[in-house]
Amino acid sequence: MVSTGNPVKMEDVRGPRAFDLLRQWEQQATRIFLNQPLFVPGLLQVAGYAAGIIGGIAGLKPGDRELRERVNVRMQRAAAFEKRLQSAAPPQMWAVIDEAVLRRTTGGTAAMREQLDRLAALSQTETVHLGILPLDHGAHPGLGGSFEVHEMADGRAAVYFEGGSADEAVGSDAALVQQCRLTVETLMSSAVSGAEARSWLERIGRSL
Repeated sequence: MVSTGNPVKMEDVRGPRAFDLLRQWEQQATRIFLNQPLFVPGLLQVAGYAAGIIGGIAGLKPGDRELRERVNVRMQRAAAFEKRLQSAAPPQMWAVIDEAVLRRTTGGTAAMREQLDRLAALSQTETVHLGILPLDHGAHPGLGGSFEVHEMADGRAAVYFEGGSADEAVGSDAALVQQCRLTVETLMSSAVSGAEARSWLERIGRSL
């Protein structure tokens, strides 16, 4: 989806409409905060990994039409976001990923290595701040569930929660937005990042 430049709604919605809003936010947000303790964030996924994670969670087998369609949508989102990152005014992104996510071979060895390489490449992008939370960090607030905070240039913001039963978009609770943003910022301060994170990704890839 290409941004029209018109302000998007930051409303409270559950179900398919929440996902539609997310796709709009991804194209207009200037600051994005991602907490993902279970799998690589969708915007950062490669096709093989996406097929593995979607198929595994939804119980879809390779070759299923629904799986192909869902992977295609995810890759369209990733491509659109990549285009934004290469634009003259790229968004700032902070993404915290648990080390367990990187050590789970999703989609097969080749797909997982490609995914790790992709994360390493993205981490070199000036506006992408990738943090890896080591296993020995122990339990942390991010384990409570995945969420995304999307902030617009005009100060509006919302939180997106991805769930197995229904997705939810919350745009009416400023305190919730602040709490979720603070959670990501706090986790980032404890995470491995920058060149050290790239070394971790390379080391994990070699171990597969």
